[in-house]
Amino acid sequence: MKSNFHFKNKKELGAVLRTYSLPTVETLIKTYNYLFSMTTEIYYFSGTGNSLYVAKELQKLIPEADLIPIAGVLKSDNIKTKGDNVGFVFPCHGLTIPIPVREFLKKVNVKSSDYFFAIATRGGTIFRGFPIIDKFLNKQGKSLNATFVINMSMNDPKLKSFTVPTKEESKDIEINVQQKLEVIKKTIIHQENYQDDISGVTFSRFGLFNYILERLIPFLVHRVAGKVKNYFYSDSKCTGCGICEKVCPSQKITMEDNKPLWQRNVDCYMCYACLNFCPTEAIQIYSKIYMKSYTPERGRYPHPYATADDIAGQKWFINFIV
Repeated sequence: MKSNFHFKNKKELGAVLRTYSLPTVETLIKTYNYLFSMTTEIYYFSGTGNSLYVAKELQKLIPEADLIPIAGVLKSDNIKTKGDNVGFVFPCHGLTIPIPVREFLKKVNVKSSDYFFAIATRGGTIFRGFPIIDKFLNKQGKSLNATFVINMSMNDPKLKSFTVPTKEESKDIEINVQQKLEVIKKTIIHQENYQDDISGVTFSRFGLFNYILERLIPFLVHRVAGKVKNYFYSDSKCTGCGICEKVCPSQKITMEDNKPLWQRNVDCYMCYACLNFCPTEAIQIYSKIYMKSYTPERGRYPHPYATADDIAGQKWFINFIV
């Protein structure tokens, strides 16, 4: 993007702004510099569309912003950020960051970027993932400048508490998301520090019990969950359409004899894309000794503006800019 205005330096721009008695000169200077020189990269991961929606809407609000799928760039051995501002948008998985986001942070080189923000979409639970992101950035001499949480519809039908949102509920959520995005946009444009309230639904009224689970569950998500065998299955409603294979971001699912097969040698991202985008709701989660699954009794939730093609598209990314 090019500007029709030309200033030799910030001092000259400031003098012009003061001439016209414009308020908050430094803020306007920052805004000018951002609009006409700064670039933003938004790295996103989404299983059922909530985080994809947030990432796309944020891209509309920020000039010179690129949308980059984490599942796609993970295939590269050489991942380097290029933007002045770098953001990470993802869903809350087990109170923490998703498996592919953690793998991405282990590989990405962020040394050329200056400002970092993270946005976690969630169903309302407490979120403990931001310190993990900050820890990875610290290893490269960087830090997480702004953190945000956005409450959206839950996509976990194995839970007894799961319900499919009504159109009215979805509309209210969308309004709240747009309001939150305005705050996020202003924070990024001005490169401000911001720490959102991460509190949310807890497991019990016993503090010690919550403390233990809030640390145990993220550990299990990153070290155990993706390797669990016999987690999903397809029931008699399966038509062999292959949408589950199409949307699976880890490429764990393959079709054999017109039925989905979850390959044991491929880790699952636990994103529930296969579960929620199945058009006949044929994919289920096995009940375990420690967990009863209610998927046969509950509906499904893909984001109303997300399609199977949208989710499948994040598996591929080609960077034509050298």
